[in-house]
Amino acid sequence: MLKEQINTQSQDKHKWFEELIATIQTHQLMLDTDTATDELKKFYSTAMVGNADKLALQSKNLGQQHFISGILPDYVSHLSKVKKPCKLAFDLADTEVLVWAEIDNDDEELEKQLILAEAKVNAKYHNFGYDITSMIVEKSDNLSIPSHYVVYKKGN
Repeated sequence: MLKEQINTQSQDKHKWFEELIATIQTHQLMLDTDTATDELKKFYSTAMVGNADKLALQSKNLGQQHFISGILPDYVSHLSKVKKPCKLAFDLADTEVLVWAEIDNDDEELEKQLILAEAKVNAKYHNFGYDITSMIVEKSDNLSIPSHYVVYKKGN
């Protein structure tokens, strides 16, 4: 049984390296024939120059795109099952998504649902260094959405 597991792991590793090499060869062909995307060209250009700082920055930016593109739909999906806030807006701050939500006065149930949505998203993404933070205000607070936020849902 142990020998079978070791053989399977070895085969999986071999297959992974074969696929990686095939992908790199495909990228080389795309670069040689000028059919590579601008993003791919930029990645290999930076890698060939050997600029570790630029590679790290590119990786950070790709990671941010990846995680933010998961956080926002997950958060909105949690809200799709409950009453919607009067106003909802988002801002990005490096590894954090900021939420600005306006609710009706004394709507404690919606406030709980917004906090729960935040908690569920943070439970999924926090270990990767990404979080969502909510600012929940009531209509009677009479506050405007901060100008640097992107409005997702504007009030009634």
